[in-house]
Amino acid sequence: MRVAVYYNNRDIRIEERPKPQIGPEELLVQVEASGICGSDVMEWYRIKKAPLVLGHEIAGRIVSKGDKVEKFKVGDRVFVSHHVPCNTCRYCLAGHHAVCETLRRTNIDPGGFSEFIRVPSINVDRGVFLLPDSMSFEEGALIEPLACTVRALRLARFQPAQTLMVVGCGVSGLLFILLARALGAGRIAAMDINEYRLNFSKKLGANAVIHANENVQDKLRQLNDGWLADLVTICTGAPSAVAQSWQYVERGGTIVFFAPPNNGADANIPIADLWKNEVTILTSYAAAPSDITNAMELIGSHKIPVSDIITHRMGLKEIGKGFQLVEKAQDSLKVIINPQN
Repeated sequence: MRVAVYYNNRDIRIEERPKPQIGPEELLVQVEASGICGSDVMEWYRIKKAPLVLGHEIAGRIVSKGDKVEKFKVGDRVFVSHHVPCNTCRYCLAGHHAVCETLRRTNIDPGGFSEFIRVPSINVDRGVFLLPDSMSFEEGALIEPLACTVRALRLARFQPAQTLMVVGCGVSGLLFILLARALGAGRIAAMDINEYRLNFSKKLGANAVIHANENVQDKLRQLNDGWLADLVTICTGAPSAVAQSWQYVERGGTIVFFAPPNNGADANIPIADLWKNEVTILTSYAAAPSDITNAMELIGSHKIPVSDIITHRMGLKEIGKGFQLVEKAQDSLKVIINPQN
């Protein structure tokens, strides 16, 4: 089978490997859609493990199953979660599935940027979900990134009529806009330095788009009857954006660190101001199984039109171009790879 092997952001090679052999409790899935995530192009992080096959936003079709697999059949259309929690450790029982040791150890073989993947038994048990007939493979590939935003808003206890400020309007930022709009947000402001992304944010439902070079705080107050945001989601690892985010949250509000930080990035935290104003600081990484289920329901019911953020569709042989588009972050958003092409 063909696989795309990552060596660095400018060196992704199409290589031939044997099709994975599955055990009695495993599945072989033919990958039909796999999204390139912004974390895939974090070269400082990925290159330490190179060469490897990336791809964790996966939807496909079961082509073979082990004798002991009873939940699924050949031909089923599925979303496959690459990491799965144990559901029994102290972290999982406390609702912190993302820091579960099992979740951090588990993975698929070899990765979504390949024609076929082997799904280990633990993933089969708790990380494979049937796609409804109404959901395309491309939409299925966006279940994982949407589930991550579902988790962030859940942890932040986001409520209808609240004001959301999205800092960074890449794929994650746009998913926050779509999700907050579906959940009944009062007003949504979006900030970025990229006009292409700001225009997309407006198209998808942001009430105001603000260029980072403007007086962001004033623009936010103009939008929100003099108030700042109830919730600020930081969807960029740029230190400058992080450093300014404290200025956008209202007293009693919440700031969520969502995007992976840049390598070695630090932030000066105005502790006295945050303490005085009772601002809550949260982090959110990955998604719990319940968040995946919720994301599937939102996509399947067409409450979240995730296809609207897909700007490029490519075959496996074009994946190098796809990585360049995502890394440059200029005139593209979600890039979907179909390894069968």
